[in-house]
Amino acid sequence: MGKYFSDVVEKAIEDIYYCYDSVRAKAGAEALFLAAKEGDGDACYFLSRCFSGTCYSWEYHPFEENEEAAYAMLHKGISLGSAVAVLGALRMDMLTPELKEIMPFSGVKEAWDIVNEKAEAGCQFCQYVIGNTYYFLDVIEIEERGESEFESKDAWDDWRRDVMMQSVPLFEKAFVNGMGLAGRNLRNYYEDGRGTLIPPDPEKALEVRRQGAQMGYPDWMYELAYELCYKMEQTQEGLSLAMQAARLGHLKGWSIWGYAYYYGDGAEKDLSRALECFEKSAPYGEDPYSCGMAGAMYFLGQGAPQDYAKAVQYLEHCFVLGGRDRDTDMLGLCYLLGLGCRQDTARGRALLERSGNTKYKNYGLGMMFAEGLGVPEDIGKGVEYLRAAGAYEPAREALKNYKKSLFGIWRRRG
Repeated sequence: MGKYFSDVVEKAIEDIYYCYDSVRAKAGAEALFLAAKEGDGDACYFLSRCFSGTCYSWEYHPFEENEEAAYAMLHKGISLGSAVAVLGALRMDMLTPELKEIMPFSGVKEAWDIVNEKAEAGCQFCQYVIGNTYYFLDVIEIEERGESEFESKDAWDDWRRDVMMQSVPLFEKAFVNGMGLAGRNLRNYYEDGRGTLIPPDPEKALEVRRQGAQMGYPDWMYELAYELCYKMEQTQEGLSLAMQAARLGHLKGWSIWGYAYYYGDGAEKDLSRALECFEKSAPYGEDPYSCGMAGAMYFLGQGAPQDYAKAVQYLEHCFVLGGRDRDTDMLGLCYLLGLGCRQDTARGRALLERSGNTKYKNYGLGMMFAEGLGVPEDIGKGVEYLRAAGAYEPAREALKNYKKSLFGIWRRRG
């Protein structure tokens, strides 16, 4: 039996949360799956986290999000007596009355006491969990406290402030002892503050990033690289850290290099190398920027021959990941005209209309009205949009196809 959990669970925690290795993480999850089948409640909880997305793990982890499976494992873990599963369910807003009914504890406080004892004994993951109960004020429910107990609102605020401050040493211990994930809420504590109770402290947030980078956590190398390159004008140091992060598996580091090559900022301008960097980052994780840049470069033929099919692939990925509305112009144009994809004028129009006012949008709407693509033909309106596209060559060429009659009505030439 391990010091805090079963041997299997402790090894899995090391493989999933104390390193950034996808191979080890997969092996850890497989071991958890077998242990869960054998009735290990803690294994069920840690397996549920694997199904819960990047919020509960590091970016580029190898697990697919599955809310149904996450809840099923959480349910099983609680029914088998996992105290950490109870606190996990509370934090995930999944501790339903049904789950409270089946948990073999007198209340959430009993589960908290068990996890807190492990935190005090040195378990980094449990320090992180207990830190979260302070940081998010879950202790209000755990200890069944309320504002009515206090003599004034100021007293209530003071108590909550003191509670939140207790999260800091716990996050710090977990962070410096191998759990990079614990730095997220530590950084948020300083960067965002906590409402009106804790003021922001950006300098300390930067210290967290530097500390994480110095400890070799790739996500913190990337975060610090981003700050250095885009906010602190220390591009060379930032690019060095971005490369280290990328080589350790945090692929957004390549997006920083893509930017550098694309704009010649910190590196010699090289569009082919920029595209190569964006393509290394674009297919993985939550990186709409790299997807959008790769898609735009294939659309325009920058760094590689023009390829509308690849452009659509990347631009669609950008859209799915929540890329900016103003960046849907090229994708809308592709659907409207059937460039690299099956023509879909309705989708093309919708994407164009939600985008910013760009030459691609104006060209697309111009062609839509002038040619009657999914709308009644209106050459005059189409010409207005084509003219608004300015010097964009396809729009200038399209304008040659229309002329105004002696009566001032726009018609098609020939």
